[in-house]
Amino acid sequence: MKPLNAHPPEGIEEGGAPDLPPELGAASGTIRIPELRNIALTPRVQRVIDHPAFQRLRSIRQLGPTHLVYPGAVHTRFEHSLGVYGCTQWFLLSLLRDPNIASSLTEQDMMTVLAAALLHDLGHYPYAHSLEALHLKGQDTPRHEEVGARIIRGEIDALRGPEPLSEILARDWEVDPERVICICTGNLPEDASSTDRILRSIISGAIDADKMDYLERDAHHMGVAYGRHYDRQRLLASLTLNQAEDGIGIAAKGKISAEMFIFSRYTMFSEAYWHHTVRSASAMVESALAAFYSRSQRSPEEMLGILLTHHDDAFMEWLIEQSPEGSATRHLLGGLTGWNRSLYKRVLTLSRVYLEEDKQSAYDRIYHMSHGELFGLVDRLRVALSSALGHPLHPASLIFDTPPRDKDKLESIELIYPNARGQRHYPLHQLSRIVSGVQHDFIRVVKKIRLFAEPAIARRIKALPEAEDIIMGEILAS
Repeated sequence: MKPLNAHPPEGIEEGGAPDLPPELGAASGTIRIPELRNIALTPRVQRVIDHPAFQRLRSIRQLGPTHLVYPGAVHTRFEHSLGVYGCTQWFLLSLLRDPNIASSLTEQDMMTVLAAALLHDLGHYPYAHSLEALHLKGQDTPRHEEVGARIIRGEIDALRGPEPLSEILARDWEVDPERVICICTGNLPEDASSTDRILRSIISGAIDADKMDYLERDAHHMGVAYGRHYDRQRLLASLTLNQAEDGIGIAAKGKISAEMFIFSRYTMFSEAYWHHTVRSASAMVESALAAFYSRSQRSPEEMLGILLTHHDDAFMEWLIEQSPEGSATRHLLGGLTGWNRSLYKRVLTLSRVYLEEDKQSAYDRIYHMSHGELFGLVDRLRVALSSALGHPLHPASLIFDTPPRDKDKLESIELIYPNARGQRHYPLHQLSRIVSGVQHDFIRVVKKIRLFAEPAIARRIKALPEAEDIIMGEILAS
């Protein structure tokens, strides 16, 4: 398609110019999602939403077991996917106010990133983030981006529907399904065009449509304010391109809004996503899954089929049914299922910010342990504490929660200042002590390591005067 000769809209409100695709202008319908959001729909968007593979997302909770701590957090990947699609509409309409961008983006480019926004989480399955954490620890678990690519191509029979999504994208949306997949997964070829890199940055970057939606949506459903404390309209109005013109940047007028956005994400992780009780529930799920996978004889493909045909609660029930009495999986899930809520309690917390040398050393040792080494440490702690308490502990009565290792470096974003010679470009963290402080604190303060124990055991361990010495001694001897 030829580039659009669009006159970029003055604002980012609904309704637009006639030479924009209807998805950015005169859409024929809407769907309402929280909080007071109307998402503009067209018949071809509706065909994707109505596909069984997309409808499946109605049964996948956005935040896994978080609802056990924040009761309102039962919203789904379906709702979030619609929200990211809506935010991507805002991103495009804002960027199109720049005549250079408007003249370089084709309708096909816009439809490609809109499709990617709608389908970016298509491959999510129950407790995907917990299972993906196992992938980082050496176990063979599917990444949801790769699963989504297979679903789009129609490679998973149970989710092909009347026709694969790839056919709908090629015929109705007039886009290349493989290009959509590349934007979704981030697996861009080395010679990817600057346009494709820009489209990818709209979906995934330091400030992107995905984060814009989930921060506000999760905060709304969790009943917290942290993810909404930034000026969305000002931030959108400040969107531009970076110096290389291959990604999103922020004009200088949006500096404060960008700082507030990044700080909102920091506070959501610190006070909500990684709240100690949320991490307890997540660690219980991860440990139960790790125990199940360690003895399961099912192939990865068979497990994927089970994951994609079960909703969250049904998958938990299936795991219990497939696990023997007394197993670690049953022991852990017993506190999360069957109308039970018995979350493990903290008995030790470590972070990089602690001044004591032994605690810093303990943190570093645990952080770099393999899954097998961590399991061995837990087993030695169980034996030592069993002796101190005077009775044996169940093998699953103690679990470590270690933070994901893929979030050690937060992405930065370019800030663009106009001057007499053109423009000056700076990494935001170099000009903002707020952003640099957030990056520092995220790694040193928020990324805690915790040892959890089942509630009754935790109370007894805390009552032991020598408990911390026993635990630290085992860690430092590892």
